[in-house]
Amino acid sequence: MAKEEIVIYQGKEYAIVHQYDSGYVEIRKLTSRSIELVHESELKPLSNSDS
Repeated sequence: MAKEEIVIYQGKEYAIVHQYDSGYVEIRKLTSRSIELVHESELKPLSNSDS
C-alpha cells in the first residue's frame, strides 16, 4: 500500500500516512488529522473505476 493511498477501514475512507515493516499502518480520516494505528490486514483498498 502506498503513502496517501485511500483505503477502507470499518466502512469509512482513510488515507495512509505511514506504513511500517511490521505490517502496521498509520491512517487518518480524510476529514481529520487524528491518526489511528491498525494492521494492514484490517484495511481494504478503495476500488476505483478509472475508465
